[in-house]
Amino acid sequence: MRDKGRLAATMFWSLVAVPIAVPLASHGFGTEWVAIVVLLAIISGSMVLASGHFWDYGSRPTPREFLTAVPGLTASALLVSAPWLAPWALHDLAGQPALARVIEAEPAVDSKDDDTGRTHYRLADAATERGLGWMRFGPRTRVPVGAVIAVSVIPGDWAPPIATERLNDADADPLVTAFAALATVHLLTCATAAAAWPREIQS
Repeated sequence: MRDKGRLAATMFWSLVAVPIAVPLASHGFGTEWVAIVVLLAIISGSMVLASGHFWDYGSRPTPREFLTAVPGLTASALLVSAPWLAPWALHDLAGQPALARVIEAEPAVDSKDDDTGRTHYRLADAATERGLGWMRFGPRTRVPVGAVIAVSVIPGDWAPPIATERLNDADADPLVTAFAALATVHLLTCATAAAAWPREIQS
């Protein structure tokens, strides 16, 4: 019964909690959500150790216990990659074109306060003036405050805007593919872990 409970906890975490956390991580790219996602990934790793009896001194995990632990590893990978990969996948899946006005432009600097060549933009809808938040993947060429640019937005603001031209970059498709592959592997490991447990495990 204890092992069955671990399986149930792993499945709940992998198929309910992680899918909720990933879009939230996308929504908060570059903010405190990154730290929260890293914490969630650590929790996921702890579940791996618990599910596989890796904390039990002198005990080696059985193949079934090992399979139960694997979804925790793929969940950790999804969570850690979400702030960087998920926004691209969300825009590829549900992005809508819009015109946005640059309200504020802030050059990105490194730890030595040197200009990195990138710019963070605070945007507003060009037609309604509704705030769209900060955009970190802007046009390849810097644009001034007041400029109107083409962007992709997600309904409900579940991911920061991305400049339309960046979605056509050569490195955009690999980012979407990488996230889709991680999500697919995660689902497959969950299915494999569930299938490894026989139906008669009721007592």
